[in-house]
Amino acid sequence: MNKQKYLLDSREKIVVENKNFFLRIRSTNLNNPVVLFLHGGPGNPNRHAIMKNLSVLCDICTIVAWDQTGSGKAYNKEQEKKKISIDSIVEDAHTCIEYLKKQFHQDKIYIVGHSWGTVVGVLLAQKYPNDIATYVGIGQFINGVENERILYQFVIDKAHERNDKKGIKELEEIGQPIQGKYKDNKIAQIRNYLHKYGGASYESKKSIWADVAEGIPLMLSEYTITEIFKYIKGMNYSLKYLDISMVDFLTTAKEIKVPVVLMLGHHDYNCPFELAEQWFNNLIAPSKKLIWFEKSGHCPQYEENALWCQTFAKTIFDKNI
Repeated sequence: MNKQKYLLDSREKIVVENKNFFLRIRSTNLNNPVVLFLHGGPGNPNRHAIMKNLSVLCDICTIVAWDQTGSGKAYNKEQEKKKISIDSIVEDAHTCIEYLKKQFHQDKIYIVGHSWGTVVGVLLAQKYPNDIATYVGIGQFINGVENERILYQFVIDKAHERNDKKGIKELEEIGQPIQGKYKDNKIAQIRNYLHKYGGASYESKKSIWADVAEGIPLMLSEYTITEIFKYIKGMNYSLKYLDISMVDFLTTAKEIKVPVVLMLGHHDYNCPFELAEQWFNNLIAPSKKLIWFEKSGHCPQYEENALWCQTFAKTIFDKNI
């Protein structure tokens, strides 16, 4: 990337129909195509990670991170009193797209979904194909019930491989998920073992709590201490309403009328890669491409950052960085 100053490096709050939208935008050329990143969670904005790790793309595209409604900067006590739904988040994402199209004089916007953001992304691409240039999925979520069945089998198998007696005991007490949900809602405990056993990040096998703690200094580049506390409340709020256990793109998203690119970690068991591959193989789209990252789990855009950025630039825009 050229070491030039960003022409645009903004934190924006826009208001559309009395609703606040919080956008983080960075670009070196306002005529470049626009890429909107849809974060995971639900309720886990990653503008800090995007600006740190993906700004190398700013010479070839304008990058935009959006704190989804009820998440991060978009959480407050007034929002807490309101209900949100998957459909409402999709509509809010479309509002962002309409704003970005007008603001940057673009006919279409590129969207990149990660994890939960892939649910929003696929539904957006289905409903508003004329507004989307390409859909890119990372950590592609496919089917809520199968997702947790495969994930649980992975962690229990790894616990036995390691002879982790404490892990085996706790996992067996929680038991296999029923219809994508765990006894006593112990999803955090399951995800903790997923992290420790390498099913989230391939090379960094830390507890989920260690990952969260290590991420706080980076978060402070975009959020104040007060906003971080609100961020945590926003995660709980989002999880309360945005239940994806019954999502099943194998049956409801057999066709997408925009180009589709999946950029997947080959060791991802958070959103199991095999489900994404199964969906992709049967998907009908104007064009489609599946790209594997062999040293990554759920987040190849960070785990293999340089390679991911180079591949994204070449695949999506046919440019080198």
